[in-house]
Amino acid sequence: MPFLGILGADAFTSAATSEYLKWTVTCGAVPSILNVVMAYLVRSEGSSLHASIGTMSGCIMNIILDPIFILPWGLGMGAAGAGLATFISNCLACGYFFVLLFIKRGRTYVCINPKKLKFKKSIILGICAVGIPASIQNLLNVTGMTVLNNFTADFGSDAVAAMGISQKLNMIPVQIALGFSQGIMPLVGYNYASGDVGRMKKTILFAGKIIAAFMAAVTVGYYFGAGALSGLFMENPTVVAYGTRFLRGLCLAMPFLCMDFLGVGVFQSCGLGKNALLFAILRKIVLEIPALFVLNKLFPLYGLAYAQFTAEIVLAAAAIAVMHGIIKNLEREKGRG
Repeated sequence: MPFLGILGADAFTSAATSEYLKWTVTCGAVPSILNVVMAYLVRSEGSSLHASIGTMSGCIMNIILDPIFILPWGLGMGAAGAGLATFISNCLACGYFFVLLFIKRGRTYVCINPKKLKFKKSIILGICAVGIPASIQNLLNVTGMTVLNNFTADFGSDAVAAMGISQKLNMIPVQIALGFSQGIMPLVGYNYASGDVGRMKKTILFAGKIIAAFMAAVTVGYYFGAGALSGLFMENPTVVAYGTRFLRGLCLAMPFLCMDFLGVGVFQSCGLGKNALLFAILRKIVLEIPALFVLNKLFPLYGLAYAQFTAEIVLAAAAIAVMHGIIKNLEREKGRG
């Protein structure tokens, strides 16, 4: 729902929000979930390009359709139009994946035939071992964001607006880092399953070097360009001043965050769901959320932006250590074999 994010929360009334939720829940939930599942299926066979095309086609269509369905010069449907635009966009993305699988039929291991569906214990446990920790991680991310926003709200609407802008800007490189960690999962999984430890190690090291260098460069750019970036969204000097300081604090976590994401991606590729779950709990419950309370007490408002940085330093070190241990254990097992 990109256009709603651009307009901001004040653009819609509570009634309109309820109307939007009704549309998205009743109409958009199924194609949205199916879109995600199909993207993972396609990417699992190494077709990352097609997974990206299918996903981005839905995002681009959503951006195009939102103003057409929402605004008075278009269909003037308001919040319901946003839900309908999201529904149509997800259907388009799903259609791309279905056509792709039809074209590749006979040359792919991915099967969506309901007759082939079997509830085997090993399959269900394997899915839950990876999926449940990932779900809990997303839930904890929302919880952490809620705590952060509640603290920020105590300092007024300008602070809330500035924090929202800073978080949106910060999410751009964060999503790129997440994409890298998810992009290598199929390759790491293939090598892990085949016992090719050497290639698995090279894959992880290559991805780590690329994404760490990229995130370090982005951090420098964000830190020194925080004022200009915040000013792109608001002309209010108070909001820009808040946003500058917030963004400088948030961006410092980026080089460490990418190592954390990379580690979680490796854990999931190797079926180590417990490790991924442990890191999710460490990130939010043990480190970041307590850091929000402590830093806000010591440095009111401005300390909030450094909670993630504080948590990710610890998690990055832990991720590197655990990945190193996994590789060493696999090398020893291969040597004994």
